[in-house]
Amino acid sequence: MTSTVAKPGALIARSGAAVSRTRGARHRALRLAGLILTLAVGFVGTWLIVDRGAGRSANPVSAATSLPVWTPIPSTWLERLAVIRAKKQLVRAGYSIKANGNLDPIMKSALADYLPLDPAHTLDPILAAALQGTWITGLRNPTAWNSLFGLHRLTKFVERPLTGPGGQLDANGNLRGPIAAPPARQHNVGP
Repeated sequence: MTSTVAKPGALIARSGAAVSRTRGARHRALRLAGLILTLAVGFVGTWLIVDRGAGRSANPVSAATSLPVWTPIPSTWLERLAVIRAKKQLVRAGYSIKANGNLDPIMKSALADYLPLDPAHTLDPILAAALQGTWITGLRNPTAWNSLFGLHRLTKFVERPLTGPGGQLDANGNLRGPIAAPPARQHNVGP
C-alpha cells in the first residue's frame, strides 16, 4: 500500500491557474469584440463622411423631393455628436445657449456669429450641411450676441419672440427684418 502526500498549496495553485486561464480567455474575447465593434463604427463613420463630402447627401431638399423612408442610425448619431461638439465650443467661447442636443435657430445664429470666414478653418461636413441657408457673419462677439439672443439677456417689456412665426430669427438662424405695421383701418363716416 502506497500513499502520496501532496503539498497543501499545490491543489490551490492548480485551481488558481485554471481560473486565470479562463479569465484571460474571457478578456481576450472581450478585447476582440471591442476591436471589431470599433472597426465597424469607424468604417460606417468614414463611409458617411466620404459620402457627404462627395456632395451626394449635401443637396438641399426641396418640397417636391421625397425624403427617404429609412434614415441610417449612424448618420443621426454623427449629426448629434457634431451638434454637441459645436455647442460645447460655443459655451467655451462665451455664448449663452441652452444645453440640449438640438440644432435650433438660436444655435444656428450663435454658430453664424462664432464661425470664422477664412478658408484656413474647415467646417465639419455634417455641420455644414445642417447650416445650409445660414448667413455666416463671423463677428465672434459673444457679448453682443448674448445681449440680443442669449439666455440671460435683458428683455424689453414688449419684445418679439426669438423664433417661430413673426420671431426675430428665421428657421436658419438669420435675423429677420422689422415687421411692417398693419395698415390702419379707415372708417367712412356718413354718406
